[in-house]
Amino acid sequence: MAIMPQDQRSQIMLFVIILALAAGALYYNYVHRPGSQEIVELSDRVEDLETQNQIAEARIGNLQELRDRISQAELQFERVERLVPSNDEVPAIYEAIATQSQTLDLRLINVEPSLPEPADSGAYFLRQEWQMVVEGDYHSLGEFLTRVASFDRIVRPVVTQVAPSGETPSGRQLVQASFALETYVLAPEGTQPVAAEGDE
Repeated sequence: MAIMPQDQRSQIMLFVIILALAAGALYYNYVHRPGSQEIVELSDRVEDLETQNQIAEARIGNLQELRDRISQAELQFERVERLVPSNDEVPAIYEAIATQSQTLDLRLINVEPSLPEPADSGAYFLRQEWQMVVEGDYHSLGEFLTRVASFDRIVRPVVTQVAPSGETPSGRQLVQASFALETYVLAPEGTQPVAAEGDE
C-alpha cells in the first residue's frame, strides 16, 4: 500500500496542502498568537487608563468643591472682618457707649478696660473687654444694652449682675448693673498668620 501518490499531479497537490498547513502554523504561532496577547495587553491597559480617568474626574470634582468651599469661607471671613473694629476704632466705640449712657440718663459708675490678650501668632482677631458698672432705670438699662449690641461693629454685652440700688425722688426703682462689653479687634500686622506662597 503506497502512502505517497504516484502521479505527479497528486504529488503537487499534496505538497501544496503541506505548504498551506505549514504557512497556517507559522501564521498562528508568529502572527495570530502574539497579536492576541498584544490585544489582551492593550485591553488591560485601556481599562487601567479608564479607571485612572474616572479617579482623576472624581478628584477634579472634589477639587472644584473644595475651591467653592474656600471661596465661601473667604466671603464669610470678609464679612466678619467688616464687623470687627480696628484698634483705631476702639476709642470711638467707647465714646459711643458713653454717649448712649448719657442719652438714656444712666450713670457710668465704673469703666475698666481689661488687659488685652497677648498677640497670638496664629490669630487674626484679639478679644478686648471692658468691665462696666452702670446705674439707672431698669428699662433704660435694657435699652442701653440693646443699642450697644446693635452697633455696626461687634460689641457683645455680658451682664454679670443686676441689683436694686435705690429710688429716685419721684419713686422710680433704680438698678445697678455690672457687665462686660466684649469685642474683637484685628491682630497687629506682624502677628497674623502668613498665607503660604502661591495662596492668594
